[in-house]
Amino acid sequence: MNSQIFQKIRPWRSILYLILLVSMFAHSGFGQSKGSIQGRVTDSKTGEGLPGVNIHIQGSSYGTSSDFDGYYQLDGLIPGEYTLSFSMMGYAPYNEKNIAVVLDIPVQLSVQLKFNVLASPQVVVTSSRKAQDILESPFSVSAIGPREIEAKAVVNMIDILSYESGVSTIKGQLNIRGTSGYTMGAGTRSLLLLDGIPMLGSAAGNVTWATIPTSEVDRVEIVKSGGSALYGSSAMGGVVNIITRNAPHKPETRISTKIGVYSHPRVDEWRWRESRGLLYNTEISHSRSIGNHAAWIRIQKRSDDGFMELNWEEAVNISAKLKLNFGSAHSAAFFINILDDKAGLTSIWKSSANPFEAPEGSSNDGTQGRKVVLNGHYNYVYSPDLAIKTKTSAYWNEWSAFGVDPDYSNENRFYEEVQASKSWTKSLTSIFGLTFQQNNVNAQIFGDHNSNSFATFLLLEKRLHQFTLSAGSRWETYQVDGKRQDEVFTPQLAINWKPSPWLGLRISTGKGFRVPTVAEMFTSARRSIFTVEPNPDLISETSINREFGLTLLAGQIGFLDLFKLDAAIFHNKFENFIEPVPNSDAVIHFTNIADARIMGLELGVGLSAFNNSVDYKSAFTILDPMETDTEGEILDTLSYRHRYHWISSLGMHYWGMDASFEYRYLSRMESVELFQENDLTGADARVPIHIMNVGIGSSYQDWHFLVRVENVFQYYYTQLERNIEEERIATFTVERRF
Repeated sequence: MNSQIFQKIRPWRSILYLILLVSMFAHSGFGQSKGSIQGRVTDSKTGEGLPGVNIHIQGSSYGTSSDFDGYYQLDGLIPGEYTLSFSMMGYAPYNEKNIAVVLDIPVQLSVQLKFNVLASPQVVVTSSRKAQDILESPFSVSAIGPREIEAKAVVNMIDILSYESGVSTIKGQLNIRGTSGYTMGAGTRSLLLLDGIPMLGSAAGNVTWATIPTSEVDRVEIVKSGGSALYGSSAMGGVVNIITRNAPHKPETRISTKIGVYSHPRVDEWRWRESRGLLYNTEISHSRSIGNHAAWIRIQKRSDDGFMELNWEEAVNISAKLKLNFGSAHSAAFFINILDDKAGLTSIWKSSANPFEAPEGSSNDGTQGRKVVLNGHYNYVYSPDLAIKTKTSAYWNEWSAFGVDPDYSNENRFYEEVQASKSWTKSLTSIFGLTFQQNNVNAQIFGDHNSNSFATFLLLEKRLHQFTLSAGSRWETYQVDGKRQDEVFTPQLAINWKPSPWLGLRISTGKGFRVPTVAEMFTSARRSIFTVEPNPDLISETSINREFGLTLLAGQIGFLDLFKLDAAIFHNKFENFIEPVPNSDAVIHFTNIADARIMGLELGVGLSAFNNSVDYKSAFTILDPMETDTEGEILDTLSYRHRYHWISSLGMHYWGMDASFEYRYLSRMESVELFQENDLTGADARVPIHIMNVGIGSSYQDWHFLVRVENVFQYYYTQLERNIEEERIATFTVERRF
């Protein structure tokens, strides 16, 4: 596809795609008589109606949610047998099978859901782009619910992701199963979605985590296998989809304040300020229904002194979401985020004797900017068998650096997607889609560049008794500055076997790819002792991902209320792997190293017990990350990867109190790029990571209180060389809802 084709694409192309897809997939369903299912969803213990329960017809894109009193209704159903799934955060999922729908006689179906403190979502949408039981997912998926987010009172979503199995972070860069390592913030192999829309920056392909309204998140889904066949470049190592909540039926106002105090360094010689550093975070949000529609708005003010000299931050963040419902056929949603922030800009410490201070002359270095994110969705359910979804997004970023090396960057990104989900029979479904993305950047260190991509994807899913076969593919073409950068075809194949209602086994293989970012190709910069030079000859990297896994989910076994086991063996082989490589003069170029492979094992367990008074989660990941030659011979260990990763958390809930204990372990990094250990002097020593956090919270009427201490034992370590990690911090959070 040449540049002339891209130039001819106009803003109304989504409407043309929609008309085309409706014409392709429409059938005679409008001329047939219909039936319906209606009823009420209640709490099994209290008998009260549950608002906002998701009710979904399995094998289709059709569904609804319960109203304020728990009532629901599904209309327009063709006569036949259906299976309904009921799911809600904090409650065990429930399926009702073999519901016989007949003409013009409503089926009455009321169900009761049982509360469960583990509260992990069991219905996910990311791995197959549609609602799906987690036991039937073709790939490894983990999910985080709002209860876990609230229990940690996180302000930045990255702070909770690092406590998920197989997920680690370095300086805010997401790393799933070791695929990304650390690329100086100039590219990632893990894709971040917000409500299904890509959120990576247009120039560096990085994530601005502050644009995610953490307190308004409904759930987070993490797909740990490659997702390029459905989501394209940067998804070759996995996908994180953050799904924002819809406003509840009842008006609600929330006011929250979080105050934190950093500890002084444990070593007196490291102390660099007289007073302790403070953190303040205040949020005000309001949500309400407006007839059949709903909306929420959130305003956040953050001030953080940081734990070291250039770790400070000041930010004002405004987010809002509007959900429109026009009957059971049409719905739309709009999301906006505006972030104004100012922060210190650090590269390395002053010295090993002054690890919390900035290098000489850099103490006034910082950045300031404004980011605007605007997302929109429109869903049209033509029939229970056919749904059309359109998505559009715009992103603007103005950024400047001040201090020793002034800098600036102006970026924008526009994204559009159309997707059609079709159920051909009760056992055969398909998803077809088109995407278009345009990026522009004008920056001092990158230059003036633009890029475009166009893609089409298809997923077919066939059910054969206890087996589900998924076959998908994506064709994508990229241009940079009007020239074709790459054209890639990425197929994938997966089989899921669900021999019982509590066990699912899966096996998958697929091809992944990632196009180099503008930052990797064109960065020309010097900061402190670092020098980065451009490499416009970079080519795309590709991978072959393979995985075998199982998920076991059972409830009510003796004293156990819920037990979950997830295990996976994975093998990822990469070609033309892109890594930042310094030469003998410490000048860094992003380079296509020969090849690489990452293989490993992941094992996780979660349970709740004693009438939901105790919950426990633990996961262990083993990686073997190796650089190889074209013949597969091992050359070296890949840099910035932890071979062993273990996370564990325990929650206890008694007498209205909630206590939590969290532990995170990562083994010592075996390889880095910039500063190697000196065995004689002990300089640049690398150590394993041991972090312990504790918290205790309680609720009284409309008030909720939480006290947390993170890095309790004030453990010192580095991940990126000569960058010490966060000190111990004690926080107090108070929130009122009314």
